Amino acid sequence: MATTTEKADAKTGVTQNVEAYLKGRFSEAQKRFQGLEGEANKAFRALETRGQVAAKEVQELWTKVQAGELRADPRVQELSKKVDAAGVELRKRLDGLQTKVVEAVGVASQSQVEQITRELSRLSKKLDVLLKPTRRAHPSTKNSGGAASSPRA
Repeated sequence: MATTTEKADAKTGVTQNVEAYLKGRFSEAQKRFQGLEGEANKAFRALETRGQVAAKEVQELWTKVQAGELRADPRVQELSKKVDAAGVELRKRLDGLQTKVVEAVGVASQSQVEQITRELSRLSKKLDVLLKPTRRAHPSTKNSGGAASSPRA
């Protein structure tokens, strides 16, 4: 029976060694996990602080935008001038491009259409002036002869 007891003792010794080994590894893993958890909490707090600072900055800018304070800022005025100049330049280029396209296609430009419209309006007024006297002559002849020539029953 000595061999069975030795085997049982050996198994118990191995079991205790494995158990001690696993406990040691588990405690090391737990320590690493706690360290990572601490670092994650620090990073989270840092991000939270940054977010709060950014939110305050955005709120301050929004307040300035609503109050119109930014328009007084020389940098904003400089940017505004640059944007206006770029807009004027862009409009000039687009007008030139539009003119070239209209010429290439052979369609009347907006200014030509306006000129034609003015000319048609002027000619229409002249026609109205020329046609008014003839319109007056016809109603007077109808009125004078209309009562005398109406049939009586």
